[in-house]
Amino acid sequence: MHLEVNQRLQEVASFKRDKFFPEEIDMALNKAMFRLLEDAVVNKFEDTQIRLGHVSALLQKNRIVDAIIPSTSDPVYQPEFSTVYSTVPADFYWLVNLRAEVVSDKVNCKTAPVLGNVALTENIVVVKFPSPKAVSPFYDTLTVTSTDQGTLYTAPTPLRNITNANTKSDLVRNIIETLQTTNLRVYYESYRERFEADSLIFVSNSTLGTITITGGLATTSGTNSQVVYATANRGTISTLPNAVVKVIQAKNHEQDDIYSALTANYFYKPDSIELSMEQTFDYFIVYHEKSSLVTRLMYDYIRKPKSISLLLGQNCELSETTHYKIIDLAVEILRLDTKDQNYPQTTQDIQLRTN
Repeated sequence: MHLEVNQRLQEVASFKRDKFFPEEIDMALNKAMFRLLEDAVVNKFEDTQIRLGHVSALLQKNRIVDAIIPSTSDPVYQPEFSTVYSTVPADFYWLVNLRAEVVSDKVNCKTAPVLGNVALTENIVVVKFPSPKAVSPFYDTLTVTSTDQGTLYTAPTPLRNITNANTKSDLVRNIIETLQTTNLRVYYESYRERFEADSLIFVSNSTLGTITITGGLATTSGTNSQVVYATANRGTISTLPNAVVKVIQAKNHEQDDIYSALTANYFYKPDSIELSMEQTFDYFIVYHEKSSLVTRLMYDYIRKPKSISLLLGQNCELSETTHYKIIDLAVEILRLDTKDQNYPQTTQDIQLRTN
């Protein structure tokens, strides 16, 4: 953000500067890429310049997680509805589809089967990101290590010797983009409605021990804490004599209309054909009938693309057919930024200023 502000204020328009820094071009390319993605999402990838096929490298298919049953102390607990939920992936950008595994009783159809619960343990480590050194290189040989899982991350050579103290943002982004796996998720500052300023939050189903970030002014570390949640015991489904197991589509509602949809509109109520769900910043919340149990959630989503970076040799992950569209839009963004900074003139391009 500082780079963007400085770029808009520098004297390019008066021809006192004759070129853009590589970081500025990267910034414009990334801005263009996300604007095209945003336009595609708003239009559900229909009647837009980008189709789902153009983002196939970003498509995460059939992610399966155990559905968490909210406790009374859980922020998503709603006593008037039957709900389950899962956390939103750290690299999540747009939901394509969400299904749920639903268990019901074909004989006692008005009574939910009894499966019992099993524990789901989340291991969470919060680590404050170290401050930069007083002199360059500010973050040489930065590493992230875990006493239980070994070395998690080593900063690539281009990010070790940058002479800009603000390179911390590049390192944070690279750590997050590098470490996402099915068993390790990394969030920055916020997870499960919990805010930790200037910190990385590591989440795993396996113990993480003590995580240490070495590099910068001082070494920082955080220790493993565990939180236990309840999920349905799927192992007992086979022991139920009348169990029926289905996979049902969930209909996504906006947060501001989910309550009215469930209470005022009979056709939006969860049934044996379609469930209702809402997506918040932190959670996927699924609403189901009281006469059934939701045991697992299965979803397809588009993850955030990795940043375009000449410094890291990191290319655009969208298909090559979109690259020229991104370049054209990036050039228009840079042209607009280098015009006379008179407000009425720079706001003429409605597409660039309102999206």
